[in-house]
Amino acid sequence: QIVCGGSNVRENQFVIVALPGSKVVWHGEGEPVEIKASKLRGVESFGMVCASTEVGLESIFPLNNDHEIVDLEGLLVSPGEEISKALGLEDIIIEIDNKSMTNRPDLWGHIGIARELASIYSLPLRLPEPFVKPEGLADIGVKILDAEKCSRYVAVEFENVKTEKSPLWLRVLLSSVGIRPINSLVDISNYIMLAVGQPTHGFDSRLLEGDICIRRADDSESIELLDGSQLKLDKNDLVIADSKGAVALAGIMGGKRASIACDTSDMVLELACFEPIGIRKSASKHNVRTESSARNEKGIDKQRIDLALSVASEIIFSFYPEAKITAFHDEDKSSYTQKEISVSFKWLKTRLGRDISLD
Repeated sequence: QIVCGGSNVRENQFVIVALPGSKVVWHGEGEPVEIKASKLRGVESFGMVCASTEVGLESIFPLNNDHEIVDLEGLLVSPGEEISKALGLEDIIIEIDNKSMTNRPDLWGHIGIARELASIYSLPLRLPEPFVKPEGLADIGVKILDAEKCSRYVAVEFENVKTEKSPLWLRVLLSSVGIRPINSLVDISNYIMLAVGQPTHGFDSRLLEGDICIRRADDSESIELLDGSQLKLDKNDLVIADSKGAVALAGIMGGKRASIACDTSDMVLELACFEPIGIRKSASKHNVRTESSARNEKGIDKQRIDLALSVASEIIFSFYPEAKITAFHDEDKSSYTQKEISVSFKWLKTRLGRDISLD
């Protein structure tokens, strides 16, 4: 018997319960306190039905109001089951803290780490299936006006998607690595970034006017970002723009005007390769540090876009079986060639500090 004042309590509901002896953060504030049997308004209560903030799960179950408890509707759970097991929170998280990795942008993503380990231990590397562009797609107008600042820009339009709560597995995964789940379309973008190391950004197709243009900002231009901050831009800032003006501070954060909304049904997904120094300077100047800017300012190889496209199409179609790609554009302003570096056998043995055969 537990007395509960939750605003969303109902009969036959699966909830998170803290029994006497366990500890919770009372109303999500202060230090953990031990739960004891007590009387509330003269009624004996043997525990507590918990809100997400009281058990550290607010990122997975965000509160709609201060009196809401966690509703586990839809989960295959049984009474008495540990909540960590029920939510799949008993996964193993490997945290790699190596300062030299900061300047290895190829390692900023799970596939990059996997590739490194596969190389070190001579193991096969599993990569996603290559993205195959459907035939007969419409063209999304894309103009790169500053090839030094943006060497490649890919825009893909997905129709028949929607903004909703992400499945539990994705919310748990993002939360476990410090990313706050927001909605399915934004969470997918963050998932791609974590998997591949390639930041992406989604625009609401309805809100884009004319061609997508990658250009320097005008000195008199301004933009309202997704976090509500108002920025006054100058010619040193790179922006993503449509015919009405800037819709994103390139490689750093999207603008509010063309952002994903609660009723978004068609999305243009951006995948791009930006010049790193300019991204770093703009992020520092405007004091806007994001997961995207942290990666883009390290210098990402443009082939990473192809990996990101593979992951993006796979997860979007798994979430939305009715979705389809209706338009596409890949603007590439540079050519990369595979470099060959010649070294002498003697030099190699000296640097390795060991005697090896030519074979």
